[in-house]
Amino acid sequence: MLTNTFNVILDSQTLWIVLTLGIFVGIAALQSKIKHPTFRAFVNPLLLSIIVLIALLLVLNVPYETYQAGGQFVGIWVTPATVALAIKLEKNFEYFAKYYPAILSGIIGGVLVHTILVFIFAWIFDFDAQMVATLYPKSITTAIAVGITESLGGIVSLTVALVVFTGVIGSVIGEQVLRAFKIDDPVAQGVALGMSAHAMGTSKAIQMGDVHGAMSGLSIIITGIVTVLLAPLVGPLLQTLL
Repeated sequence: MLTNTFNVILDSQTLWIVLTLGIFVGIAALQSKIKHPTFRAFVNPLLLSIIVLIALLLVLNVPYETYQAGGQFVGIWVTPATVALAIKLEKNFEYFAKYYPAILSGIIGGVLVHTILVFIFAWIFDFDAQMVATLYPKSITTAIAVGITESLGGIVSLTVALVVFTGVIGSVIGEQVLRAFKIDDPVAQGVALGMSAHAMGTSKAIQMGDVHGAMSGLSIIITGIVTVLLAPLVGPLLQTLL
């Protein structure tokens, strides 16, 4: 009887919604009490929430599909939250108007370097064309990345995992990397976080300031567009070089 009741609770959509939000809020509260910037960065609510939830699913032997039945109601807010970044951009559009040559050239150059590095690593580690197609869109938002991976013949599920991993790592260490290289301009910081760690990097940028968040949101859009435009060239290169 108790076992059946416990299984019913674990299958509850409400349970996993409450746990997801509760764990995130709890870790965020813990992070707010940490003063040291390095320790504070690694007590990242997004990263630790993912780890704790995965551990719970494994320990309790709960299938991902069961979690997703409730967790999807949290995920549906990602798209409107991303669109809402346009509000910050509208309020800080003067920065884009002033620095658009540097912003555009920086993002285009970054995407080109990223693409070249993917091919270099493919050559070093002997990746096949499918793996390169999987890795290529890892630094853009999931919705766009999935479409590119499908068109190039990559592994969609692995691309999604890489997109999440890239975003989490970027949001955790991005600020420290910028500080280490003495990059303190808010426009440059926002663009760097947005183009390298997409929405998760943007969430970090928003914490750093309104200008950071606006420029990061803008760079997500431009990075996605540039990556999509380059994708038709990546396909033939895969066939030629690999």
